[in-house]
Amino acid sequence: MPRSTRRLPHVFVRAAAVFALSAGVLTPAVIHAPAAHADTGSAYDATLDDGRYRVGLLGDALWMKVSVLASTAPDAPVLASTDELSPFNGYRITDAPLTLPAGTALGDYPVRIDYRRPGGTTTYRAGALYSHKPHLGVSKVTTDRTTTSWDHRQVVLSGTTTSWDPATGERSTAPAGTQVKIAYTVEAFGTSSQRTGTATVATDGTFSLTVTPNGRLAGGTATIAQTPGVDPDDAAYLPDVQIEPLRYRITADGDKYRVLAGTDLRVTGRVERLTDEGWKPFPGAPVVATGTQPSSYESGAVNVLGSATSSATGTFDFPARVQYATDYVYTSLRPSPYVLDSSRPYDKHDIAVPQQFTYSPYTTTLDEYGNLVAKGELGNGYCGNGEPVTLQASLDNGRTWRNLRSGWTDSSCQYSFSLQGYESAYYRVHHPVTNQLVAKAGPALKRARTATRFSAFTISPTRPTVNGKMTVSGTVQRKLNGVWKPLAGTKLTLVYKPKGENQWYWVTKSITTNSSGKFSYRATAYGDGSWALYLNTTGSYFYSETNAKYIDAR
Repeated sequence: MPRSTRRLPHVFVRAAAVFALSAGVLTPAVIHAPAAHADTGSAYDATLDDGRYRVGLLGDALWMKVSVLASTAPDAPVLASTDELSPFNGYRITDAPLTLPAGTALGDYPVRIDYRRPGGTTTYRAGALYSHKPHLGVSKVTTDRTTTSWDHRQVVLSGTTTSWDPATGERSTAPAGTQVKIAYTVEAFGTSSQRTGTATVATDGTFSLTVTPNGRLAGGTATIAQTPGVDPDDAAYLPDVQIEPLRYRITADGDKYRVLAGTDLRVTGRVERLTDEGWKPFPGAPVVATGTQPSSYESGAVNVLGSATSSATGTFDFPARVQYATDYVYTSLRPSPYVLDSSRPYDKHDIAVPQQFTYSPYTTTLDEYGNLVAKGELGNGYCGNGEPVTLQASLDNGRTWRNLRSGWTDSSCQYSFSLQGYESAYYRVHHPVTNQLVAKAGPALKRARTATRFSAFTISPTRPTVNGKMTVSGTVQRKLNGVWKPLAGTKLTLVYKPKGENQWYWVTKSITTNSSGKFSYRATAYGDGSWALYLNTTGSYFYSETNAKYIDAR
């Protein structure tokens, strides 16, 4: 019998059914689909949506025939074939759909491609499987608007569907309930994002999906969702939907200039939008105050201090809490893809937020001559040249403080004071509030020394002989609780300045006072000149010295 009417081998005879899309019922199949096999054809081979077959990578073939086989068996019958192909964009496409015999089961069938190249050689290769299945697709997608705006942000995507029955060659619409997958691109704030949605086909073959892109809808595709036994058509493309830019203007101000971190200031103002009738109050606008200058590329407000919704007259009044140092408060609308200016319109007003800081360990010294030196550094990233600092002293154990000396930090935020101190007092450094730093006093440090004096100083005889002996004596006292007491056990230095010279010379450094604070020392009268004593001070006493006594030696 002819090859085209041979029965299929038993292994390929399976129970199957043809899905009649137009009627929505199952009908018995006479010829059954073969077992699945690998697609060994070219990556460019394909069954088109209308049943035609495309052949790729055989552009130099002089003749070509496409045959659909019943199976992969060597003697499998040919179900359909044609050598009527036309070139298209580098491919060969059959001029008409490949019509398989009536009753052929739905499924994928092997393809053999016979072709003859220049030189007369005829050969063949396997093609991609021929899809003998219902084809479902989206015919067209439209939108209910070409732009979205601040007031109208939703877009309705509507479309029609198509189906092709390979058994009858008839076209209709996709069955009700078929799922359509919609993928679309949204551009906003300088970036693109991909979104998806699903629509359900109605009884009339149409579908619709409402989306809120909140940005420019920059195209997309609509395809039939994967359905067993169905070959989806190529995707239909979505039209672009632009956005209408919002034009607004805003004025704002704050009720304070300097605000401590963690406290509020009130931001008041008014916002308007541009309409066909000109500038009008903008009710319901999302107003936000930030410590960072707004940008049109921000998808969210940065460094938010406070926010509110404008009233029916476009006014707003809300508290803004600042935490960090800033030069301005910026008032604008929250970021929106509908604001397309190069930078988001905003108003700004000056604000200073003094910041906390620490005193790096500072030193305060009181030397034996009463010189007080205090120096240190303010530790804070906002500190710099010209921060005011004051050295203060307390004579009542820190209950009250008096200013001793004021100054400024240098470029390294360091300070230094040098002045005459008290016998006993607490000292601290104080920084008054400025636009950069809060008011803050450093640790109180007590510095004290005991006052001393020579209450008596005599030399006898008053006219000793040259190189003769004389007695230097006297009394040393210290002040305790306001009362002068003997200073015992302290060391004294005796010095001598010869007549006619300006240089003093020490004679001895080891004169020691007794328990009554008295001292006596036998010295040699070197000649005419001046004599004096001073206290060898320690870390707890102030320096003291006697008046000079002139001795006229004989």
